[in-house]
Amino acid sequence: MSVGQFKTEFSPYSLQFSPFFENRIACACAQHFGIVGNGRQLILNLDMGGLNVHSAFDTQDGLYDCAWSEENENILVSGSGDGSIKIWDVEAQDGRPIQNYQEHMKEVYSVDWNLITKETFLSGSWDYRIKLWTPRQPVSLATFEEHEFAVYSAIWSPAHPERFASAAGDRTLKIWDINEQHSVQTIHAHNFEVLSCDWNKYDENIIATGSVDKSIKIWDLRNPNTEVERLQAHTLGVRRVKFSPHSDSILASCSYDMSVMIWDLLAPQDPLLEHYNHHTEFVVGLDFNLFINGQIATCSWDDLSVEVLATPVAQ
Repeated sequence: MSVGQFKTEFSPYSLQFSPFFENRIACACAQHFGIVGNGRQLILNLDMGGLNVHSAFDTQDGLYDCAWSEENENILVSGSGDGSIKIWDVEAQDGRPIQNYQEHMKEVYSVDWNLITKETFLSGSWDYRIKLWTPRQPVSLATFEEHEFAVYSAIWSPAHPERFASAAGDRTLKIWDINEQHSVQTIHAHNFEVLSCDWNKYDENIIATGSVDKSIKIWDLRNPNTEVERLQAHTLGVRRVKFSPHSDSILASCSYDMSVMIWDLLAPQDPLLEHYNHHTEFVVGLDFNLFINGQIATCSWDDLSVEVLATPVAQ
């Protein structure tokens, strides 16, 4: 059941629920499907009247990802098509970022804030690099170079403050420790580009990957030679996978096939619980509400753009 919709002027690329407010969503957008043009960072509030704009910030290039600060409810980071990283105060009135980093050479496709230390964040770029940052420093703290193609996702471990995972166009999933120059583990996850990865919030050894090959794979880092499970229902590339913050077995995915799926990895038979076809274009963004069990937000390049759904999963 839909509980809110919002039509963005630009094409949305990513969204994230606030870790502080149950009714607030950040959405990174790019003009002309991100091919050329400006960007816009939206902050939306969900109330009785639906989704409404709390604040918005325009940029010279498209925005491809955003992540909320874990230590300040008003701070947000965005990754841009010009290689820059921008930090916003969502209550600021001047429309300008409070910090602007320019180190990546190509599009920044992934940003993620550290859930545990709350002081650092990651960026992943099409320049094959991952960088570690803190808003307290004017330059990056470290650069991780090992992928051989564009980095699509770099995600902190929810259990270890110095560990993160990355997924890239070189078909690999890599595990990193920020104290090591090279990755500590490499998994040849798919035969095509890996577009997304996410950690299980309740088991530090379980990671999901989504790929251009239309499949989702579940990996146990203790036995990386083969996947624990393969989920095959999407008919085009899987753009994003997200584990639920409320359950150790619930996973959501969205795809270029215009669908959103919710899975139960512990289901005795078919793991596919819900299949949503409410969008009519590529679905590129997906997130769970930390505060409301069963509520998810999705974003697509269609007329709905951003939609919040109340799903029956785990309610």
